[in-house]
Amino acid sequence: MSYPLSSGYILREATLQDIPQIHQLMTEMATFEKLLDTFQATEQTLHDNIFTQPAAVNCLVICHQDAPETLVSYIMWFHNYSSFRAKRGLYLEDIYIAPEHRRLGLGQQVLQYLARKALELDCARFEWVVLDWNQSAIEFYEHLGASVLPDWRIVRIEGSALEHLAQAG
Repeated sequence: MSYPLSSGYILREATLQDIPQIHQLMTEMATFEKLLDTFQATEQTLHDNIFTQPAAVNCLVICHQDAPETLVSYIMWFHNYSSFRAKRGLYLEDIYIAPEHRRLGLGQQVLQYLARKALELDCARFEWVVLDWNQSAIEFYEHLGASVLPDWRIVRIEGSALEHLAQAG
């Protein structure tokens, strides 16, 4: 799958050869989001989660047609499920575009591509999260017609708290 974007960029499925660059882009994103202290992904875990069956996540990348070996973006998505709608959804886990390639319309084109993919796969909805301090991203998503839901909060349990809950009772 290769999908042309504007300005000579190409959206395509990730390959095994892309893993080191995807990992580097993920590290950049973790740094930007001030979450590097929780970053645990390795090239091996990326391989295991993207390229083994069943895959845990789908991964797309963007490169420029003049430099197809150099990635400028990675996108990860997977299916979730809505019990009320009785359909699966498309959940965007990550979209990261290197700073020097932003403001070229790539983010909007990726979201449009994934929206079409969600419809093609008969998904009930297309969802993702945004950090509350990332006002420019919030405004961008709202401009595209997305709703930032004020009445829903992510609930997470991990690490030792997850282990403790699993062993309780």
